[in-house]
Amino acid sequence: MKKVVITGASSFIGRNLMNYAKDLWEITAVVRRQSDIEGIPAGVKILRMDMAEYDRLGQEAGSCDCLVHLAWQGTRGSDRMDAAMQKEDLNGSLKGIDSVLEKGCGRVVLAGSQAEYGPHSEKITEETECVPNTEYGKAKLKLHTELIKKMQTRGTAYKTARFFSLYGPGDAANTMIMATLQKMLSGESCPFTAGTQMWDYLHIDDAIKALYRLCVEDCADGAYNFGSGDVRTLRQYIEEMARITQSRSELCFGAVPYAETGMVSLWPDVEKLKREVHWMPEVSFEQGILSILKHWGNSSRLDR
Repeated sequence: MKKVVITGASSFIGRNLMNYAKDLWEITAVVRRQSDIEGIPAGVKILRMDMAEYDRLGQEAGSCDCLVHLAWQGTRGSDRMDAAMQKEDLNGSLKGIDSVLEKGCGRVVLAGSQAEYGPHSEKITEETECVPNTEYGKAKLKLHTELIKKMQTRGTAYKTARFFSLYGPGDAANTMIMATLQKMLSGESCPFTAGTQMWDYLHIDDAIKALYRLCVEDCADGAYNFGSGDVRTLRQYIEEMARITQSRSELCFGAVPYAETGMVSLWPDVEKLKREVHWMPEVSFEQGILSILKHWGNSSRLDR
């Protein structure tokens, strides 16, 4: 049984990964000292440690077959432009990875982000130039490039999962899908941007299966785009949510201006992920939205 260390284990991705792999891996879950550990499966070793302490991560966690580094603080909203916070995340990440490598680790898998690419209006491949326009994107890209240097010197496997837009049961309440679904169910007016940007939503179940394979398959090193391949305008996704929920909410497209950094489109090419780890997405957007409604106990009202 592979020994796997997962940082940021109490996160949306971390909890789902552990529940998927709990019978396949010997897992050490690294969580912040104040983190809620609800949802972490029984039998998982829990290690409470803040990122400022990650220079001792290897000493506390021991050697492992794979380190899955998901921990990061400033992932949403204004925190993405907080340079000091992003620098702390970057430095803590590098210390933690170095510490684990010193104890012995066969593979490092990072949680990357579409923010590393910056704004693009065309399809994004792993070869697309990275021009991040947020401090978050810059820090994530710096971690990826530093990891490449470390791993190539050591001959250790390294992968970066560049997540574009994940969703599913248990996601944060303030995400576009979760917040909009709540409004649609209660009939509230829903303000949006014009919704003309291209988007790609990947259900958490499909993302976890791909991430698991990235940890165990004999696949190429480097970055991997995580998306479903179902690319359409954000407006089309929203209109499908309204249809599924049978909502009478007014959809106010254009009521919200785009951010000062400009309109962001998410159009990932996922052919490398499909090819290298023999993966295909299985959950349609409709099925994914219904999974959230079922989790909330709202599916019965849809008469499906």
